[in-house]
Amino acid sequence: MKNVYDEVRLFYEEDIEWEPIIKREWVEGFLRQKAWQGSTDDELRIIWRNIEMFVLYLIHAENDHLDELTIHEYSIAIEWLASHIPDYRVSLESVKRFFEILKEFYVFLQNKKLITGIEEISRAAEEIAGGDKLNLLRPKVEESGLFHDDFDASDFMVDELNKKVGDAVERLMTKIGTYFQREQFSNDFDRALYLYTGPFESIPEDEHDEFWLGFWDYFLFDYHLIATDEKPLRHFFDLQNNTLTTDERQILQDLLNAKFTVFYINKVLGPEWVECINLFTGDTMKLPYPDFEFNALKKILFYGHLYSGGVVMLNYVTSVEVSQNLRQRIKDEVIRQKLIYEIQCPEATLADFFERHALVVRHTIDVLVTLAKVNVTSAFQIEKDFPKIHVNQIPNEEVTKLLSNLAQEYGFSCHDVHLIKKLWHDFSQLTNPTIRKPAAWAAAVLYAFAQINGTSDIVPEELAESTGISLSSLKNNRNKLYDILQLQKFDPRFISEEGFVLSLFVL
Repeated sequence: MKNVYDEVRLFYEEDIEWEPIIKREWVEGFLRQKAWQGSTDDELRIIWRNIEMFVLYLIHAENDHLDELTIHEYSIAIEWLASHIPDYRVSLESVKRFFEILKEFYVFLQNKKLITGIEEISRAAEEIAGGDKLNLLRPKVEESGLFHDDFDASDFMVDELNKKVGDAVERLMTKIGTYFQREQFSNDFDRALYLYTGPFESIPEDEHDEFWLGFWDYFLFDYHLIATDEKPLRHFFDLQNNTLTTDERQILQDLLNAKFTVFYINKVLGPEWVECINLFTGDTMKLPYPDFEFNALKKILFYGHLYSGGVVMLNYVTSVEVSQNLRQRIKDEVIRQKLIYEIQCPEATLADFFERHALVVRHTIDVLVTLAKVNVTSAFQIEKDFPKIHVNQIPNEEVTKLLSNLAQEYGFSCHDVHLIKKLWHDFSQLTNPTIRKPAAWAAAVLYAFAQINGTSDIVPEELAESTGISLSSLKNNRNKLYDILQLQKFDPRFISEEGFVLSLFVL
């Protein structure tokens, strides 16, 4: 039977993906202190269970500093536990015990100089569970900001309104930027930079370079996080909504409705407005007059994020000068890329393609404008006939489970894991492999997926050693996957976000 220290070890080693702010050695030290003071094993398990639940909440809320938690956040934590921990029942007794354990733990941390004080948690314990009934708190109703219920833009001078909105947007973007520069997002940040620059472009050293405006636009609106496949703006809104002002929430909700759009100016409607046409749908939009010479207007192609109502965030729109012929070539290339995506997702619309691969569209425009390539999309990806998949059996579950663990260990994204499992699923429909060692097949599927997408991070010798299989087994199984599925480099059935970007530059 596992003791409480085994439970702590398993939690930190297996149940969580990164180390939270409450470190394993802090918990173990506190438990040892309680054991020396005479706590029984059952009492230690109760102590650990309450700390464990608190750690899970901190991971969910992505809190970095215990000293910064407010009384309202402790109340939110109780509500979160009630809805996310199946065996936790919120009652005055259970919440009292929760706070008593945390207060003792905080005193331990304070004595070790790991936190500065226990005032806020003591106040939370008293106000939430100090009476004869539970008193979960709600943040005070915030005073109305700029976007209150009776907001009317006509009440403001144009310059005054622009300044107020601009100031609110700047404050919000500072919050968002700071949030995503936390250590826990470092892998996402590096991956996003790699995707955004492509395989050849370098990163400028000047932090004020225009490059970074474009990068943050891509990262916030179009990038997909490794662990959850969420877009960062949505992730931030869902987890940090309670920390925002009314104005910031309204602006963020507007930003979440923005769609990546490629468009050009059709005609000038007057000194303040122009009529624009969506390059791919033909829809017309009325947008503010951009800061360009009149004679150049019809030569400019714009791409960026527009609100559904047609209000443009000019800071997030890129412009390039193109001829009408080049504009048509860009459209043709992107339509072909959408057809490639349809092989992987047969029901996909153009909006679905933009939702997953807006960066491919950005790179396509850039490549055609700056590198003067005839085209960027290979015809073979569309023209090849692939084996037909008829679902008739469940893939080996041991291999499927190993695939998830192995893919995450090697840093593949949540979306990659979906494609990797699909590769194994499709292979299993076309043949019935003999599974003597599941690790040999899991490693082979991962290796095949990496080769398809041009990933050089996986060295076959190291992969074989780490999974405890022979190099010959790895390569033989990899060859069987290629033969049965007729796999190829940048195979559209299993092409990843990284693979799609890389294919634009090397095919």
